[in-house]
Amino acid sequence: MVRKIPFEILGQGHLSDFKRKFESKARFLVDESVGLETARLIRDRGWNVRYVDDLGLLDRSHEEIFAFARREQRILLTHHFDFLDDNRFPFHRNPGLVVLPPATCSTLGLADAINGVLALIGPYFKAYRGFKIRIAEDGVWTIRSFNTEEGVPHQEISVKFGKMK
Repeated sequence: MVRKIPFEILGQGHLSDFKRKFESKARFLVDESVGLETARLIRDRGWNVRYVDDLGLLDRSHEEIFAFARREQRILLTHHFDFLDDNRFPFHRNPGLVVLPPATCSTLGLADAINGVLALIGPYFKAYRGFKIRIAEDGVWTIRSFNTEEGVPHQEISVKFGKMK
């Protein structure tokens, strides 16, 4: 079941509580599947972003890229679904992961997905640490997390947000 949530749904009281607890500007790592142009777009908007080629990580294994993201506490932006594999890339080592839709999809462009990431994740890095997020071509975000309190390997929700600028 997909829940549709307009971005404006958060009331001022809830939003200010959330800000106090989780506000921390995210840093991003863009892998080669997403490309240098996306890294430039994010950088031009004032975000701290690194591109794998600038770090000597081009053509390196996904494990090496994931390890770098963890060491540097950067949210990894990729098109590769294998980063969602919990055995290879466990939640407790995950600084944050977003699997973006391909740039060629017709219903939701890569730019729209990036706008959503910057609006919802960018200012609140602490809230998304350890999360694995997949943004599908239809704009649905599938968000998975590890719940240590309940001992549940992961929780998963699917949501579709209203248009973000």
